[in-house]
Amino acid sequence: MEERKININTIAKAAKVSTTTVSNFINGTEMLPISQDTRMRIRSVMRELNYRPHIGGVLMRRNLMRRSKVGFILGDDCACPPLHVAGTPLVSRLLVELEHALDFRLNLGLEILQIKDEDSRSEWNAKLLDLDCVINFGQINGLMFDTLFRRNVPLIEIYSAKELRMHGDVAGCGGEFDFLYWRNDRQIGQLFDHFYACGARRFLFISSCNVKDRRPEYYGFDAEAKLQGFLRALKAHSDAEGNVISPRNANDFNMFREFELTRELLKNEPAMLTNVDAVICHNDIVAHGVASAAMEMGKLPGRDFQLSGEGNFREFQYWYPHFITSSADYAELTCRVCELIELRRSGATEDFREIEIPTLLLERS
Repeated sequence: MEERKININTIAKAAKVSTTTVSNFINGTEMLPISQDTRMRIRSVMRELNYRPHIGGVLMRRNLMRRSKVGFILGDDCACPPLHVAGTPLVSRLLVELEHALDFRLNLGLEILQIKDEDSRSEWNAKLLDLDCVINFGQINGLMFDTLFRRNVPLIEIYSAKELRMHGDVAGCGGEFDFLYWRNDRQIGQLFDHFYACGARRFLFISSCNVKDRRPEYYGFDAEAKLQGFLRALKAHSDAEGNVISPRNANDFNMFREFELTRELLKNEPAMLTNVDAVICHNDIVAHGVASAAMEMGKLPGRDFQLSGEGNFREFQYWYPHFITSSADYAELTCRVCELIELRRSGATEDFREIEIPTLLLERS
């Protein structure tokens, strides 16, 4: 049998009350109190029929507009649950800054999208239905791109490298998206130059356990870019010397695991911290692993050697010891994002933009 449509008329008829009473009960808009017996009858019918009010109808009843919103997609792992995405240090700072800027400047909400089947046109259609814009971080999915293109929904790509990666068929869509990026390889180069200017000549670079030859996708691109940034900086300074080491891969892609793996690496190879002027780390997590292991050896970062991380992760803002970290200029990034959203929502057809976001060196204090 065809499943019948359940609405407030169905509820009202089964509960033997008017549709106005049901509507007032759902929305809390009654002028006079609804009796306890009537409340329980309506509630009982709603439970029996498994009815829940549709948000669109609720907003229409209250004469309210649905708030416009921007969708955020983690392009390298779009099936990742939203709370997992928000808990990943690699993107959490970006999400916090974007959410604040969109709310404050444009009165837009931010929604993290989960796409369980990235090869499903119907799922992309459903997820992108009511968005004003999509922000993608990392790899661009071709079917997503095509769906946005057909719906004329703006796409803003954000990434930590200039080399853009696409997955799937993007033919026929052109380059119709704006691209904002920063260079994480240059971040490492900036850190090298900073320590060199302070007198450092003996360097150690501690990479991620997710280097590209161990994990060719996702984090591997980020790790490889930073590693190459260090090697180029080292080559550019003929009077400097340096080593590269990397923790083992534990087949655990939780970024916070790298704290423990870095400690393990240095406990097994304590000599790596001997006669070194500066230690440059893949990110703040690795840097805190270095600091923890070093202090157990009686060495203090900032006194016995210089130490840097990358990312300016909010989770570590009160941790000790303090060290130099590098970060994208989030104020500049979010400003540009808001400008581009306003531009594309206005219907502007001018050329799409490719903008490099500057990076900052920050002293944690």
